[in-house]
Amino acid sequence: MIAIPTAFRLHAAPIVEEEEQFLSRRGVLLFASLFWAYVTLTNIVYHEAMRIELSEMTGVMVFFPWQHRLMQHVLMLPLLLLCYATAVRLGWRPVGRRVPQQLALAFGFSLLMYWMMLAGGWTLHAVFGTHEVPFGIFSKGDWAVWVSSTATGLLAYGFGLALITGVATYRRYHELQLRNSELRRDWAGARLAALRTQLSPHTLFNVLHTIQARISGEPEVAQTLIASLGDLLRGLLQAGEQDFTQLRDELQFVELYLGLQVGRFADRLTVHVQNGADVPAVWVPSLILQPLVENAVVHGLADHSGPVRIDVTYDLSPYRLQLRVMNSIGSGDAPGIGRFGLRNVRERLAVHFGGRAVLSSGPGDPSTWVATLHLPVLREWCPEPAAAKAAGRP
Repeated sequence: MIAIPTAFRLHAAPIVEEEEQFLSRRGVLLFASLFWAYVTLTNIVYHEAMRIELSEMTGVMVFFPWQHRLMQHVLMLPLLLLCYATAVRLGWRPVGRRVPQQLALAFGFSLLMYWMMLAGGWTLHAVFGTHEVPFGIFSKGDWAVWVSSTATGLLAYGFGLALITGVATYRRYHELQLRNSELRRDWAGARLAALRTQLSPHTLFNVLHTIQARISGEPEVAQTLIASLGDLLRGLLQAGEQDFTQLRDELQFVELYLGLQVGRFADRLTVHVQNGADVPAVWVPSLILQPLVENAVVHGLADHSGPVRIDVTYDLSPYRLQLRVMNSIGSGDAPGIGRFGLRNVRERLAVHFGGRAVLSSGPGDPSTWVATLHLPVLREWCPEPAAAKAAGRP
């Protein structure tokens, strides 16, 4: 149980650290470059069409040639990438400080659009000897062009930043969903590991006391019990490393457990486990029967001094597997429900199968108590490699 909060902190820490940097640098550069290429293309097509149409109608060049606009956008691209990278690094929180900084970046970029038009014209004239278009910042028309370029650049910049923020928000939401799924899987795995290994310490202590009491008078019986206890603990450790096991192995573990109980209560307890070479090759959750047989022993022997019989059987149909644990009870006794053990089993069934597996428990007749597991038939199961589990990969 202690490892679960630790794992949560390990998974949660990167979320906090990466919260502001919602896109990688390469992602920002690629997305911004594609966006600016689209803006450049649409801007050139629109203004060139307007320039040609107005030139034919009036004979006056109202819009700059397309070469100037292409050079303008080429020169603006590094500035756009720098501004977007800075915007991503800044983020949006705290709002009172980050929003003014983002607005300053947007206006700074937009105000340079006109100057890059000038620089583009001068560059084309110097490199290719094109005709230099006479414009500046002193006439009313030039001021209007500057304001228009600034407004157009601000809209383009804001739209691109909104797209980047939207994509980044979706990616962050998707990553949080994946991490949440990983945390839920890790949590479920931790729960299953704890539930699988919940063999009552009280039972183990009682077995050890039984062995100690028989060492001097019945050393051979004590040796047999020690060997059985070793096999039981070995099986418990192996079952704790995997979620599912073969039905025959599960029944063999139950035999070991009940064999130790027979060693303690040889004068009262009789057990029968339906096991052998004909057990079908199906998979069941590991140690799923252990809480049920432990309840059967405890509650079967409680409140009376008569003999107790415990039967563990199975019934397989094409789509359903039934595992049944039946124990006799004293006449007229109302046995304890064994809520902890039954809750353990139900939690594991819910994690593994959802609503496709059911545990029912109740009196079979006035002298017996029956717990029945209804499970889906699993004829194939691929254990997850230990390396993948350690790396936390799905």
